[in-house]
Amino acid sequence: MSDQVLVAVISALGSALVAWITAHENNRQKMDKLEKKSELEKLQEENTRLKEELERKNRDESSK
Repeated sequence: MSDQVLVAVISALGSALVAWITAHENNRQKMDKLEKKSELEKLQEENTRLKEELERKNRDESSK
């Protein structure tokens, strides 16, 4: 193979590798966001539940 063909092949492989790494990283970032969102939703639900429980306790204490 001539040097120009070899350079072209290496360049193409490098470009493909960079594209794959970029796509993989973007996908991982999306998954991280989804996991964080899911975790946030769980915390919000727990917060709501705890607030309701606290309100119930306060009502029970005030009715005594």
